[in-house]
Amino acid sequence: MGVEKIRVSIGSASVLGLYGGARFKDPPTTCYLMTYSAGNDPVGRRCLGNCGFCPQARDAESSLELLSRVTWPVYHLKEVFTKLKYLSPNKQFKRICVQTLNYTQNFEDLKYIITQIRRNNNTPISIAIPPFTEEKLKELKRIGVERVGIALDASTQEIFDKIKGKGVDGPYRWEHHFKTLENALNIFSEGKVSTHLIIGLGETSKDVAELIMRLSNMKITVGLFSFTPIKGTSLEKLSPPDLLRFRKIQLALYLIAKKNRTLNEITFNTRGDIIKFNLNKVELLQIIQESDAFLTTGCPGCNRPYYTSKPSGPIYNFPRKLTQEEMKIIYNSLLKYVN
Repeated sequence: MGVEKIRVSIGSASVLGLYGGARFKDPPTTCYLMTYSAGNDPVGRRCLGNCGFCPQARDAESSLELLSRVTWPVYHLKEVFTKLKYLSPNKQFKRICVQTLNYTQNFEDLKYIITQIRRNNNTPISIAIPPFTEEKLKELKRIGVERVGIALDASTQEIFDKIKGKGVDGPYRWEHHFKTLENALNIFSEGKVSTHLIIGLGETSKDVAELIMRLSNMKITVGLFSFTPIKGTSLEKLSPPDLLRFRKIQLALYLIAKKNRTLNEITFNTRGDIIKFNLNKVELLQIIQESDAFLTTGCPGCNRPYYTSKPSGPIYNFPRKLTQEEMKIIYNSLLKYVN
């Protein structure tokens, strides 16, 4: 018997016509779905992972409807796919992304969901998954998955162990995540594999830049998120990162991943903070005006509106083009860090 229910991000549900609440100012350009684990009690429906920042974590006391700060209501699978099939041309999504929780039947459920999507829909499919075996990755590509994401979240092995691994009695190990990313590269090819890093978990900016360089050399796409405290998680009392620090890391990611700059062109102080970029003011302005350096990063067509930012601000990852005022604010904030 196949999957009967699925979670849909509230923004995606609104575009699909499943959610009748207020319209969203910046609608998602990707349809975000999440596997639904049926169980007799809330614990049975939670993820086997125990990541300290995640509302879906095994020991979290957060609402099961949450992933980050976004609500994901449950719908019947047939209803969701019918809405997708008959979506008007002006509302078509650029991508479909399935977030996959860690539970016993997750691979079988994910495979069923992908197969059902592919019956009537040619939209590119991304999946965000826990580490799977090579055989499972090959099967997912065979049935129509275009891109795969395996989130590291942490920027150092020490922090990874503390918030995702041994320190929280979690199933994940740093080396295994990297091995799975390498396997995924061999199967899906360069540029089709991504990971996410969360800024604000105790890492230095130098830690992040060094990891971005390593991942970029592997041809793995990096998406950045700001840490968001969610009530009921073990990290609920941790504060979000400083906005200026996040902006500097966004610029570093752009320079390394898109412009092939090296760490030698970024100056750090003894605390690992970024204090200078090898850029001039004209280059900085051009990057702000003409690139997507400060927008949501990840798969093509993904804008994840307000996933880790309140619409009222501060906005860490912009889900759409910057306004002239936003460009001016970012330029002025970064001005003293360039030549």
